[in-house]
Amino acid sequence: MPFVVMITGIPGVGKSTITRLALQRTAIKFRLVNFGDLMFEEALKAGLVEHRDGMRKLDPIVQKKLQLDAAKRVVEMAEREPVLLDTHATIRTPMGYLLGFPREVIETIRPNYIVIIEATPSEILGRRLRDLKRDRDVETEEQIQRHQDLNRAAAVSYAMHSDALIKVIENHEDKGLEEAVNELIEVLNLAVREYD
Repeated sequence: MPFVVMITGIPGVGKSTITRLALQRTAIKFRLVNFGDLMFEEALKAGLVEHRDGMRKLDPIVQKKLQLDAAKRVVEMAEREPVLLDTHATIRTPMGYLLGFPREVIETIRPNYIVIIEATPSEILGRRLRDLKRDRDVETEEQIQRHQDLNRAAAVSYAMHSDALIKVIENHEDKGLEEAVNELIEVLNLAVREYD
């Protein structure tokens, strides 16, 4: 049976670092798939964007089609091996927040787990300011908190349409990265019984 773990968190929360470290120590090998990369590949082919950060500025109708195409690719992959789907639950656009997984998309993927990585708004803001590689929108701590709140609400909606379990992992500066990594490893290791 396919095993998909969605891992989400707003930009700057430390999701990529936690994911990379956890995958090095899981009991079963996961295929790491970045949902945005799948969408970006399709958008590039269609000549819709030149760089990844331009994706969130696309018309929502265009984004939804790209999401569904990417979801179908994820399902094909998960039939062969467990997938860790690195993604965003919601995307901040100039016109408002876009769900990362509209109903048809989440019902196509049907993840087993939805993992949300969170941190305090001040920690996220600090991480964003130190990451000069990305073209990120400037947000206040209040806007960052609103985005995290919307991610939790979105995750509940996704779970309703996929029967997924939700796990929240906190990645605080004083808590230690290692603890957050270990929490993700526990979830990933649940795939072992599915692929035995």
